Amino acid sequence: MGVYLGDFKEDSTLYFCWCTNDKNGASITRATNGTIKVHKDDDTSESTSGVTDTEDFDGLTGVHNCKIDLSTDAFYAEGHDYSIVLAGATIDGETVNAVLATFSIENRFAGSSLFEKAAKLLVNKAIQNKVTGTIDYYDDDGETVLLTHTPADGESTLTRAPS
Repeated sequence: MGVYLGDFKEDSTLYFCWCTNDKNGASITRATNGTIKVHKDDDTSESTSGVTDTEDFDGLTGVHNCKIDLSTDAFYAEGHDYSIVLAGATIDGETVNAVLATFSIENRFAGSSLFEKAAKLLVNKAIQNKVTGTIDYYDDDGETVLLTHTPADGESTLTRAPS
């Protein structure tokens, strides 16, 4: 299994390097490049859209750079996991199929919109109305209310109404 590259925002661009070696471990250029494909979740459908493979990156034999522009195709959608697969390459006289890396698009808690909203509630301004007791939590612009809650008279319950 390839290295996990992280959880990316939809329509962003990701980059990673990967290596090819001969049977003794020395760096080697691919005899046949093969194709870098991206698979979504556990589906056999794939995409090569937005994939740029640079062989022998920066003049370094056996070090390759891969760039994937996630804005190029609706295939790359939030809430999914992806595997980046090398298919049909020839390296040191052998056919190689391998998982190079994995990534996700807004499919982990830290990258979710719920997490982002919770973080904004903690760091952005909040104003309590002294008459009604309601507390408004604001977005980054300081004007859009993300959440309003009103403590009950007994203060034993809290009513939250997202706006």
